[in-house]
Amino acid sequence: MVKQRLSVLHLLLDFLYPTKCMLCDTFQKTTFDTICSNCKDAFQSTELGNWIDSVAHPTGIDRAYSGWFFNNEIQKVIHSLKYQERAKLGRELGRLLARELRYNSIGPLDILIPVPLHPVKKRERGYNQAEWIVKGLAEIWNVPYSLNSLVRRKYTVSQTTLNAEERLRNMKDAFRVRKPVAGLNVGVVDDVLTTGSTISACAVSLKKEGANQVIAISCSTPIR
Repeated sequence: MVKQRLSVLHLLLDFLYPTKCMLCDTFQKTTFDTICSNCKDAFQSTELGNWIDSVAHPTGIDRAYSGWFFNNEIQKVIHSLKYQERAKLGRELGRLLARELRYNSIGPLDILIPVPLHPVKKRERGYNQAEWIVKGLAEIWNVPYSLNSLVRRKYTVSQTTLNAEERLRNMKDAFRVRKPVAGLNVGVVDDVLTTGSTISACAVSLKKEGANQVIAISCSTPIR
């Protein structure tokens, strides 16, 4: 009886509020399909597992995981998330990432922390896309998260314009820990992990404050 009532409710919601794919705008079968199967199928799974040995700048990072390779489809998603004021797309991306990576192969984690934006950049954009990805991950993995345990105290230029050495210098002393992390296994989350320099800078700050392990978690990484 309960299942029948839920089915009727879903049909009614679908009729009154038809859901479109957040990426291609095609109508979905249910109100819960916010990204269609065609768009999901275009994401290229990395199947890398823990690829810390291949991260260019791993200092402070114990393990690294990325869901998909940075192909054209993921690039469109992340660009839309960051520059087209589609913050809620980040939560859905986080949910998909949680299912792609699977917690059992990554945990245990005590807390999830997004790579922070500088207050000026966050004000310009209106939100931090990594925070929304964290919310989606936390929802599926049932792991606590904190949006203000780590802050960016240094305004930095975009990493995309820099080479590997410049990325390291750009991130040096960029982050500060504001809440206790001693003894915790911390998952640091970002949209893209390229050389690892940004999450490494976060990890170094967290380890100085006594974090037990720092695990880098990202939606994507460049194709190798």
